[in-house]
This record gives sequence, structure tokens and C-alpha cells, in this order.
Amino acid sequence: MLKPNPEAVPEAPLPDPKRAKGPYRPFSCDPGWDEAWWWLGIPVAMAAFILASAGFAPDFYMQWVLPEGYGFLEVGHFLVPLAAAIIALRLLFKPFMRGRPVTFAFVLFAAVACIYIAGEEHSWGQHFFYWNTPEYWAAVNRQAETNLHNVYTWLNHQPRAVLQAGIFIGGLLVPLAAWFFPFVRRNRWSLFLPAAALVPAALGWLFFRGVSQWNKVYGETLVQRPSESVETFMYLFLLFYMIVFARRIAELEGEARVSSNG
Repeated sequence: MLKPNPEAVPEAPLPDPKRAKGPYRPFSCDPGWDEAWWWLGIPVAMAAFILASAGFAPDFYMQWVLPEGYGFLEVGHFLVPLAAAIIALRLLFKPFMRGRPVTFAFVLFAAVACIYIAGEEHSWGQHFFYWNTPEYWAAVNRQAETNLHNVYTWLNHQPRAVLQAGIFIGGLLVPLAAWFFPFVRRNRWSLFLPAAALVPAALGWLFFRGVSQWNKVYGETLVQRPSESVETFMYLFLLFYMIVFARRIAELEGEARVSSNG
């Protein structure tokens, strides 16, 4: 599932939005089982850590894992999307990108979105430096913080809904479709489709979404504030996506160099 078919049209070019005619071959750089330590190991370890600490060390969980601003999960909500933003910003400076306006616009949007997420998660530094929220802003912000998502609901719920829909479709449905229909990985726009290696992060997101619903429906608290765990896996998905995307761009660049030298 994680490795492309080595017999699939080896002479065909890679999927490139700039290249209108196929056939195409799938990307060979997508992570395989030899790299399972990060695309599988990190989500599994993260889920195990959250469940174990919440279930067996609830005091530790409440004091060090969950707290707003400095808790393990909250710090990750800043660092993980920030890392994804750095990857996206570095891609923007590649000459290869400037010749592909659609790809450039997509990566620019990804960079801005990841910066927005990282900034909003820590109120643009307030959780680190503890400045006071100006009175006029505290009056309109429901948590008296210097962020936007607690002022305008459409800057919170709508972007979150779009991201979660993307994780469900791209992280679960696309890999499932590609399993049965390999041409999914060999079309002009395959550059943008999440790799199968992102399935564990998507499953982690789905699992903690289920935990959140369980808490609401049955009134049982399996994990305190599971929404924080949901966000953790959302942002892991973003980071893993940008890692794979950058690798694909590097593979396309390598193909272009080979073609020009040939």
C-alpha cells in the first residue's frame, strides 16, 4: 500500500500539474515501511502517551499534558504547525515553484494557514510572554486573549471544518481509493493527494473525534478535553503532508535535471 508499483510505466514522467499529458508514474519518494518509525511510530506513540497518562496518571495529565499555554499538547500545537509552515516557506523560494503558479499558490496558502494556526494556538505569543490583553480586545474576545478565533466564529469553526474534511477525504478515502484503483496515484494532480503514510495520523484524528463524541453522548470521560488530542493529530497530519509534499517536489526537480541533461 505504501510503495508504488515498480512495474507501473517506468518510462512515464512523474505527475506534474504543469504537464497536461500522461501517462504518469507514481512518486517513488513516498514513505514506505522502512520509514514507519515516523509516519506510524509517532502517531501510535502519541496516542499511547495520551491514553496512558490520562488513564493511569490523571494528575500528571492535568498538570503537564493538558494545561493551556505550557502543556505538552499545547506546546505541540504551536511547534508542529510552525514546522509545517517553515517547510512550506522554504518551498516558495525554489525556482521550480515559480514556473508552476497553481502549485506556488497552493504552497503559499499552506504556509499562511500553518502560520495562522501556530499563532492563534498561542495567541501570537501571549501564552509564552504573558502580556495583558488590551481592554478593548478583551471586551470582544470570549477568552480575553489576543487572538482572532475567539472573536469571530467563522475564523475558528469554518477553517477547522475544512481541515477536518480534508483529513477525512485525503487521509482516509484517497488512500483507500488508491488501494483499489492505482491510477489515483498516476494522474496530473497526484502531487497534491496525501500519501498512504498519512493514514495513521488521520486514524488518530478520527479516534479522538470518536472519544469526544463518546464523552458527549454517554457522559463518560475517557480523556479530559479530547478536543486537544484531536488538534494534535490534525496538526501532525499537516506536518506529515508538507514533509511528503516537499519530497515530491524534490523528486520532480531531480526528474527535470535529468531531462535537461539528457
